[in-house]
Amino acid sequence: MSISIRAATSTDLPSIVAIYNQAILKKGQTADLDVQQVEDKMAWFESHSPERYPIFVATQDDCVVGWASLSPYREGRKALMRTAELSLYLDDKFIGRGIGSTLIQQALADAKQLNYTNIIAVIIASNEKSIGLFTKFNFTLWGLLPGIVEIGDQRLNHCIYGRKID
Repeated sequence: MSISIRAATSTDLPSIVAIYNQAILKKGQTADLDVQQVEDKMAWFESHSPERYPIFVATQDDCVVGWASLSPYREGRKALMRTAELSLYLDDKFIGRGIGSTLIQQALADAKQLNYTNIIAVIIASNEKSIGLFTKFNFTLWGLLPGIVEIGDQRLNHCIYGRKID
């Protein structure tokens, strides 16, 4: 049972949303607090294209087990056009199997081909697994927004991890 990485298609959107909802329900892995519906993410999905802002899915036996996307950072600001935000989410049952690493490697390879010079990941400070994964790929802390993430009665830091593309 090997993992394959490919470009996401619209038929993957229900699986992408289901995986994202797992992160929402855990609290502290995304700043979204409300479970999403496929319709809620349609515009987001359609705003991505393999030519500029790809979405990748990791599959095992034709089932989506994780996904990553490159998205605009501060969209519309031309001075930031060569910077993209990398997001990554895995199905809970597949965490710790190297899939996140494979998705990051694919995203970084594509980012280089797409002529990006900087990749950032915006991570809630309590999400230590994500921080560990991104630092494994030479992302370093570029910025900290203290206490701006409000989940229940908790105030958490929002961290910006970044990496230059070689």
